[in-house]
Amino acid sequence: MDIQQAVAENIHRIRKAQKLSIDRAAELSGVSKSMWGQIERGLANPTVSVLSRVALGLHVPLEQLIACHDDPPTALYRAVDVAGQRLCGGKVIAYRLFPFDPESRSESLQLDLFISGRYEGPDRVPGSWVYVTSLSGTAEVTTGGETYRLENRDCLSFPGSQPYCYENVGNNTVRLIQRIVYKK
Repeated sequence: MDIQQAVAENIHRIRKAQKLSIDRAAELSGVSKSMWGQIERGLANPTVSVLSRVALGLHVPLEQLIACHDDPPTALYRAVDVAGQRLCGGKVIAYRLFPFDPESRSESLQLDLFISGRYEGPDRVPGSWVYVTSLSGTAEVTTGGETYRLENRDCLSFPGSQPYCYENVGNNTVRLIQRIVYKK
């Protein structure tokens, strides 16, 4: 990403986060409304003096305006490198697929529930959401006082702040993918 586009995106993101209109942000910075709009759209290449006024008006360091956030590199996690953790008396194996990522504020697991296996979710995080997808087998998911039956490729989402339980109610191993997204 080039610096002009990075500045435009940073200023727009910061202004929105502070719930400022373009008019108000321009007024606080001493920059004209039209110049502010051009900067945010990436159409103007502002001087250091203008960027300094913008930073002062937004109450952020100048470095925050010019920070260039390139996409993170591709990450490959190989199955052979991930050791499963036996849980619930050996009836459940949990594999961490993606560790907690601070950018997306999420993490994911694969859970294998053997016949009569039962997994009670340990996390009770206000504002979080759990997304579970059944890849094979028949599972019952209990959450919020309700029980849902999941077959192959069924998906369910629910608040992570409430207790939840996955139970294998079939005659085959249940394989689930669980993704938890935490509130920002």
